[in-house]
Amino acid sequence: MKLKLKAILIVALSVVFFLVGYREMKPISDEQKMENMIKALEKNDAKVEKWSWLARETKTISNIHTFQKLLNDVKGKANIQKWDLEQSPDGYKATSYKKFASYEERVVVTWSKENTKENTFIIFEVSGAKWDPKYVQKMNKIFNEKPIIYTCVQGVLNDKIEGVLQNKTNQVLKDLSARAIEQVEERAFVSVSAYNKKWDDALSTNREKINVQIAIRSTNNKDTIVVGTPIITSEY
Repeated sequence: MKLKLKAILIVALSVVFFLVGYREMKPISDEQKMENMIKALEKNDAKVEKWSWLARETKTISNIHTFQKLLNDVKGKANIQKWDLEQSPDGYKATSYKKFASYEERVVVTWSKENTKENTFIIFEVSGAKWDPKYVQKMNKIFNEKPIIYTCVQGVLNDKIEGVLQNKTNQVLKDLSARAIEQVEERAFVSVSAYNKKWDDALSTNREKINVQIAIRSTNNKDTIVVGTPIITSEY
């Protein structure tokens, strides 16, 4: 009887450990990644000045009629009043820009006449000073499939860094649970490409995976720090 009870207890504990482990392995959302990057900057005495969110989906379109149909579809889903349409020998570019009190929103649809597999891009870009997940919820209406997402946070360090910029970069990496893969270091600039195994997205570079980048630039007036995943897409 005791052996049977012990066996049941072992099975029960195994199930508990499995469920806990499964919960920890659950993919981290892009919204959570944004919040993690913001927390890492604030923990390292940086004032967040701007965040940006860029979602991109690729499609294959063979003619102008299908492109026009796509524009009408995105226009309805994104509640766009009017497209700003540009035409060139290479194709078309439709842009919609809206500025709200707390954030800016841009939707871009491009079509290249080149006969390639992926010649059409739908881009949804949002940026602001104070992050709120509700600002990017429209993305779920615009895209038919899960888009590729790039998130970025830019801040200014409260105090000028005395000494090596790399030390501050290493601390941010530690707070993001990321391992450095590649880095560029100059007197007033440092950039690091790293990998966080808990984040499910990644790019490959020299046979290594990366999914987070950190850059710090030092000027006479201030030290600017930028963190992005899987790479930094904004200028810094």
